[in-house]
Amino acid sequence: MPLITFDALDMTIDCPEGETVFAAARRQSVPIPTACVGRGTCGLCRVKILAGEANLPPVSEVEKRHLGNTYFITKLRLSCQLKVMGDVTLGIPDAPRGAKLLPLGVGSAKLPGPGGRSPK
Repeated sequence: MPLITFDALDMTIDCPEGETVFAAARRQSVPIPTACVGRGTCGLCRVKILAGEANLPPVSEVEKRHLGNTYFITKLRLSCQLKVMGDVTLGIPDAPRGAKLLPLGVGSAKLPGPGGRSPK
């Protein structure tokens, strides 16, 4: 199972292959900013690729819309678009070193269910 390391938090979590960074992070209460809860519409869930770039998909059209063509300079990607295929190390640009983890469910809405429907 791939591992995601969040550098600034000194934290490593398991991520089933093919799951997004955002979904795995929320499941483990990692504080990634969001307004759309992983739907790819807000552009706030930015992470910086520090290692393992080859284990992530190419930049998506959704990412290009929110980030422009700056990826090759900044290495910023949207965590909701990153399906993990192997180990990666990421930074959370807006998270100071040693940031506190959020208790599960605090400061976030529930992830959408299958087909994008909200859970009941």
